[in-house]
Amino acid sequence: MTIWSDPKPFPGQDPYVVPFEGSLLLIQSTLADSRISILKFPDLAHMRDFEEFHIWAPGHKSDHGRQIWAPELHRIGWRWYVYYAASDGDNKHHRTYVLEADHPLGPYHEVGQIRDAAHDTWAIDLTVLRHNRRLYAVWSGWEGVDDGFPQNLYIAPMSNPWTISGERTMISTPEHDWELSVAPINEGPQVLRNPALDKLFIVYSADASWTSAYKMGLLEWLGGDPLDASSWRKVSHPIFTGGGHGCFVDIGDTLYAIYHRKLTPEPGWSDRVIRYDPVTWDTHGYPVIGHRGAEEAPVTTMGPQMSAKSNIVPPDRKAGAGEETS
Repeated sequence: MTIWSDPKPFPGQDPYVVPFEGSLLLIQSTLADSRISILKFPDLAHMRDFEEFHIWAPGHKSDHGRQIWAPELHRIGWRWYVYYAASDGDNKHHRTYVLEADHPLGPYHEVGQIRDAAHDTWAIDLTVLRHNRRLYAVWSGWEGVDDGFPQNLYIAPMSNPWTISGERTMISTPEHDWELSVAPINEGPQVLRNPALDKLFIVYSADASWTSAYKMGLLEWLGGDPLDASSWRKVSHPIFTGGGHGCFVDIGDTLYAIYHRKLTPEPGWSDRVIRYDPVTWDTHGYPVIGHRGAEEAPVTTMGPQMSAKSNIVPPDRKAGAGEETS
């Protein structure tokens, strides 16, 4: 029997939650993907008891003021940073941008685009890996400017929270059947650590977010330079099915996965809701999410890069629906 974390659907997508001063902050793209808001609530069981703060709206004249997707809120040093993807209304122009503030609720000012100058291509879902006193950007992107598919995961060094200081390295591309049953997509990377065994993982979302095929996969750091693709290996099975694009938050003495899932099997993004489940560890130190963790299976190294473009096209979004594609 499947037991969901919350019997009443809480609309939302790509959740990123940060504990702050006894409350939880959930950052979201709102108002038809044209602004960024933070919802403040007391705990996961009371998401509906939120206070909403509109922290950023670039405006209609901005060349990246539309299709704002998957914002993340990070405290780095003594300041707060929001990383988000946006475009001019044309998906192929999506790039990643940074906001900065002294307080998580603002006021924010825009620092600008964050990118690998040698590969200024489509880029979404950027997160920050802090490891051995260094910063790394990890994101989902295209290999070429007009590729469309596949979506790969890349890592690059950062010299500060708003600057990528070296060329990207691809650390994952869709290669298993479960990563490309509808569309060849790796996106939504999130850092996860098992401190008891000193294990470092990147959890990512795979396949088509607009379908019930969306799921989560796992990359494990093997040691060595995080910028070397051989330092990562991919678990050959999904670690979670039925939802994706989650974050991981320690609340009290429990680690939670907070993610979104679709309520219906029909393709589209309008029926996504936010759920949460506790995370435990199996006997080998790998994460198990709720009661739906996949059985253990061998891991594989990253396979050869896909070179052919996919002809998979996501369903059209209705104007004003306010839905993201990841």
